[in-house]
Amino acid sequence: MSDATKPPGDPTGRRLARQRALLLAEAGTVARTLEVLLKRANREAAPRSELVKEIARLEAIELQRSYGRIEPRNRFKTATHRSILAERHRSVLHIDEGGKSNPEHLVPARSTYFSLAGIALPEEKIDDYKAAADEIKLEFFKRTDITFHEPQMRERRDWFAFGNDVARQEEFDKAIVKLLEDTDFQVFGVGVRKEAFQRDFVDVGLDPYLPTDVYTLAILMLLERYIDFLSCRSTPRLARVIFESQGTLEDAIHQLEYARALVDGSQWVAGKSFRVWLEPGLTFRPKCGSDPMEIADMFARDLFEWVRSECTNAPKRWDLFSRKTYCRGDGLMGKFGVKIFPDSDIRDRIDAHRAKCGAA
Repeated sequence: MSDATKPPGDPTGRRLARQRALLLAEAGTVARTLEVLLKRANREAAPRSELVKEIARLEAIELQRSYGRIEPRNRFKTATHRSILAERHRSVLHIDEGGKSNPEHLVPARSTYFSLAGIALPEEKIDDYKAAADEIKLEFFKRTDITFHEPQMRERRDWFAFGNDVARQEEFDKAIVKLLEDTDFQVFGVGVRKEAFQRDFVDVGLDPYLPTDVYTLAILMLLERYIDFLSCRSTPRLARVIFESQGTLEDAIHQLEYARALVDGSQWVAGKSFRVWLEPGLTFRPKCGSDPMEIADMFARDLFEWVRSECTNAPKRWDLFSRKTYCRGDGLMGKFGVKIFPDSDIRDRIDAHRAKCGAA
C-alpha cells in the first residue's frame, strides 16, 4: 500500500510521518547551508529564506502527526452494566470557555488563542461547594446572588474592587484559594493556538479525522481525556456534561457536536466508548449564583492566559489547578487532563508541565 493510500493515523502512517519529518529536517539543514553560502558570496538569498521557512513549517506538521502510539479506539470498556452505572451518583463535568473560537478573520487580531475548561466533581460533592461558596459571599458581599467571575476578580473590578481596600482584596483571594483547595474536583482543558491550527492543519487539509472548527476540536479533545478518567476510576460512574449556556443557536450547535462524538467517536476513541460513559444529552445553564461552573470559569481564564503566553507564564492560580489536573501513568496519549494544540514547536514546555503534575 502506498504512502498516499494508507489510512491516516495508523501505526505505519505515524512511522512514515516521523520519517518525513526527519527528511525535512535534513532538507532544512541543507537549505540553511545554501542560504549562508549565498550570503557569503554576496548573492540574493531571499527566495532561499522563504524555502527554509516553508521546510520548517512542513517539518512541524509531520512531527505533530508522528507523536504517540496507536491504541484501540474501543479500549475504554467496563465490566459494570450501564443500568448499574445509571443508578449511581454521577460524575459531573462543568465546561466553560476562554477567548473566541471563531476563525481568525472574524475576530480581532489579538484573539489567536482559545481555551475550553472542564471541571469534574462527584455529584454528591456539588452541594458542599455551593454551601462553601455561599459562606464566602455572605462574608464579603452580605448576599449570595453574586457570581464569581473572571477576569473581573483578578482585575479587581465591580463587586471585587472592595472599594480599593487592598487588605480586603487579599482576604478575598485567600478565601477563594481555600475554597478551591477544599473542593474535590479534577481539571480538564484544551488550549487551541488558532493561528498555528489554521496554518498547519486547516489550510493544509491533509487530516480527514481532524475537525476544522476550533470549538468542535476542543470538545472532542476534552471529552477524550474525560473518558480516560472515567474508565480508570476504582468505582465507575456515568457522567453528565454541563455547558454554560451561550444562546439558543450556540447551545444547539454544541449539542449537535456532542451527539456526533457519541455516534461517530473521534480518531482515538470509538463512539461506543463515549456512549458507555456519557449521558446522551447535554445540560445548559447560565452562570448564576454559587455553582461549580464558577470554578470552570476561573480555570478557563488561567488556561487561556497560559496558552496565550505560549505556555511560558504561570497565571494567578495555575499551580493550584495544576495540582488538580488529571494525570495517569506517563500522561501521554489522552492520559493527561490538559491538551495544547498544536504543540510540536513547544513540546518541551508541555512535557515540563506534565511532569510537574505527576506524569511518570
